[in-house]
Amino acid sequence: MLLELSNLREDAEKLRGVTWANEPVATLEESVLEVGVVRAMLDAVECELVAAYDSSKEWKVTGDGSPAARIAHLSHSRKGTISKRCHLGRRLRTMPHTEAAFALGDITIDHVDVLSRANLPSLAVRFALDEERLVGYARDLGFDEFCAKVAIWRDVVAPEDAEERALSQHEARDMHWSKSFEGMGRIDGWMDNLGYHEVHTELDRHYQRLFEQDWADARARLGDAATKNDLARSPGQRRSDAMRAMARASRAHAGIGAEPTLGTTIVVDADTHLTCWARLVAEIRGEDPDAYPYREGRRCEFADGTRVTPEQALFASLEGWLNTLVLDEDGFPLHYGRKKRFFPQPLREALMIAFPVCGGTSCDIRSVHCEIDHILAWIDGGTTDTTNGNPLCKRDNLWKEHVEARRRRRRPFPRQTGP
Repeated sequence: MLLELSNLREDAEKLRGVTWANEPVATLEESVLEVGVVRAMLDAVECELVAAYDSSKEWKVTGDGSPAARIAHLSHSRKGTISKRCHLGRRLRTMPHTEAAFALGDITIDHVDVLSRANLPSLAVRFALDEERLVGYARDLGFDEFCAKVAIWRDVVAPEDAEERALSQHEARDMHWSKSFEGMGRIDGWMDNLGYHEVHTELDRHYQRLFEQDWADARARLGDAATKNDLARSPGQRRSDAMRAMARASRAHAGIGAEPTLGTTIVVDADTHLTCWARLVAEIRGEDPDAYPYREGRRCEFADGTRVTPEQALFASLEGWLNTLVLDEDGFPLHYGRKKRFFPQPLREALMIAFPVCGGTSCDIRSVHCEIDHILAWIDGGTTDTTNGNPLCKRDNLWKEHVEARRRRRRPFPRQTGP
């Protein structure tokens, strides 16, 4: 085995000698991907090797407290990194599909970490049944989408745990105000996910307004040469001023909140909403709520993708401040025909809800940060309705318009048939 490792090191030395800047540009992307596969395969080997070293107990001969401590000492590595690989190596023994995909380089150590944390002892039986499908998500989806799928799987197979975590967070909410000797104030605390989302959404709205104001002032002084270093306030100062602006807005309106907006709207599909009601009624009747399981393809989140539990969505709708929009299987029905050139706000919000992310290729920017674009351009006869709208980030929208403009310029002008 040491001979194979020696040969591997020689091959690595050869790769290190390659001047990648001189390689054909067309091959660089494929080379980057291939190196990633090889790295994942080596990570798999290291996890298995460290776990085997752990089982051998050889590290106890030197009096070290753990295999990670011994390896970190000898290699001058970070102990936490070695400990994590040792832990994953042990966990992989009970995850055959994950282990196989990892060994082939189909998934990375980050995917393995997410899957191992989902493989809780209480969920071991269900994880064994669904592991192959979860590994398929790791192979086929972007990393963030994969993490969301695994999180939803965990919430669906153990809904009581998800609701208990949400309740625990709500009960653990806490906030402190303190004032220094010179009169400066400090705010520190914890909020549950609903409260944090609500406060953060409004705080970020004020922050963006102040950010745009700072940029406008800088450009007025320095023109296009202005950079972020020329802004009048630091990010922390803008956050402080944004919080003060929130307080002033509340005082100006006598503490009466505005109507719910897209930022404070929870989107939930009808099946999940009805299943939540059924589970609650079953509990009240003393029946088994698991007779009404949630489906994995459920949607229960804020418009920006922040996940919430079905009970949080239900009770938020009953309280009335956070808006809960229930979607039927056909989505949110709105139709505006060709009467309007620009998408009105209700239609914009409906499309942002129906399409959570940018419609551009390989783009995962949330739709709340996108522009609503006509799929078939208005100038080409496209309608302003849900069938012809799609969220696109500014970059993808500009690129699409640029390409469409060039295509239109190549059209011949229509012939004049009259005088």
